[in-house]
Amino acid sequence: MPPKLKGKLQSKKKMKKQKESGVIEDNYKKATLEVNVLQDHLALQRQIMRQAQHQKKEMRGKLHELLDDIQEERDTKQAIYSEMTRQHQDLEQQSSSRIQALEDQVAKLKLQLSISQEALQTLKEESEHMAQKKEDEITELKKEVQNMEAEYGTILHSCLDQLLTKLSMADQKWASESLSIHHQYKQMLQDCGLNPLDI
Repeated sequence: MPPKLKGKLQSKKKMKKQKESGVIEDNYKKATLEVNVLQDHLALQRQIMRQAQHQKKEMRGKLHELLDDIQEERDTKQAIYSEMTRQHQDLEQQSSSRIQALEDQVAKLKLQLSISQEALQTLKEESEHMAQKKEDEITELKKEVQNMEAEYGTILHSCLDQLLTKLSMADQKWASESLSIHHQYKQMLQDCGLNPLDI
């Protein structure tokens, strides 16, 4: 082979090797850059994950606190409800006792009226004159009985009206407070980014 040709072939081989080594070096640099970018991306993802876990722990703590507050509020409301129920039962017993006492008095008055009517019959038989006199007395006694019955009826209705008014006021008060507390905790859950319907 002529020397010129041989030299050209050798120089072409050298250029080819240089090109190949340049491509390999470029590929190495690109791969190194990609590895660095991926490592940075991985480090960022780890940092984000740590922050998310930290926030998750904080949110769990807040959620437990809120749940404890809600349970405490429920216990308080239950205690109040039990106390109101006990007071209501006491009032009912007192009203029942009062009604029974009034009924006993009415029965006694009716008995007295019956005795008076029998006495009137007896007096009528004894004398017309005495009968007229006793009849006036009986009329007066009837008026007293009616007045007493009306008075006891008024007292009974007054007691029942007062009981109903107190019960209505207590019911409105606790319903209003329950709604206010419910709204407050609902707002607190929403402020924490929680949906009350999911709890």
